[in-house]
Amino acid sequence: MNTYKILLQKYNNHALKLLFFVILSFILSSCKNDKLYVDVRNIDPEFEVVRFDSLLFESHPDTVALNAGKLFNSYPAFSELYFYHIIKTGTPERRDFYDIFTLFLSDYDIRMAYEKTRKLYRDFNPYREKLYSAFQHYKYYFPNRNVPDIYLMMTGFNQSVVTAEDILGIGVDKFLGEDARYYDQLQISNYLRKRMNPEVMPFEAVKGWIVTEFPFNDSVNNLVSNMIYHGKVLYLMDAFFPNAPDSLKIAFAAKDIAWCRQSEEDVWLYMMEKKILFDDNRMLIKKFIEDAPFTGPFTKESPGRVGQWVGWQIVRNYMNKNKEVSIPQLMKNNDYQQILMQSGYNP
Repeated sequence: MNTYKILLQKYNNHALKLLFFVILSFILSSCKNDKLYVDVRNIDPEFEVVRFDSLLFESHPDTVALNAGKLFNSYPAFSELYFYHIIKTGTPERRDFYDIFTLFLSDYDIRMAYEKTRKLYRDFNPYREKLYSAFQHYKYYFPNRNVPDIYLMMTGFNQSVVTAEDILGIGVDKFLGEDARYYDQLQISNYLRKRMNPEVMPFEAVKGWIVTEFPFNDSVNNLVSNMIYHGKVLYLMDAFFPNAPDSLKIAFAAKDIAWCRQSEEDVWLYMMEKKILFDDNRMLIKKFIEDAPFTGPFTKESPGRVGQWVGWQIVRNYMNKNKEVSIPQLMKNNDYQQILMQSGYNP
């Protein structure tokens, strides 16, 4: 009897191992067949990460302000963007530049926020690895497009992400974590703070670059065109971050994703019954697309930007149903109505 039990146990263990490897091989083969799982190991996107925040805040404010000309010489394009458009001091040739810039560098809250960013991002490598992987995928799909250099900066809580030619600036003071006391002082709404957590930062940065590289074609500016445009942007996030959760790609809390999935059919039914998909009313579009505490027609448990999420599902359906369509072809296609019709979307 004991011998029988031992043999049975060995058989069961063997069967479990066999089942495990069958499931594992199925998962791996599914990943390999998925058009979003591509081999980017030999692609080097070649970008530089410049700690512009440290260049400004590691030395005494007087020293930095007096030597600002060196920053313009070393980083001319970014310095012009930063000093003119972000902190708005102008150039060192301006008569009051020294006073305005020194005031910015000496501001207590800005300096304390820098100290917090220095702790949070002392080791930037984990974030750089995510950015590196995303831009590997970017170059895979769009080999002729340039990859920007990345500048970390203190913006005085003004900007999260800024872009210019070959430049991607990340305002690290806007990614201190949603509970940061500075955001309380600035009375930043809780729904906006979902985008201000460190783990979201590389996703928001890449999304900012995508929007710059693939701007909205507003020749047809109605609700569904805005939904599908943002769906295309989010589908690129699927392609650039194939292993990341949806919550990070769209900067939603887990409960927001859960609400969208549970309410998807009701949201679509509402849009159909109200016949609003092709409505070009600016306020209606804003209600479904832009950040808000919740999406107006639905309960307060809904997140803002529900229209973006639905557009994402439409584009996913479209790409799943049209296997021959490549990602570059998707991004070139500005016939939003065609994408909707060929998606067969019906939750």
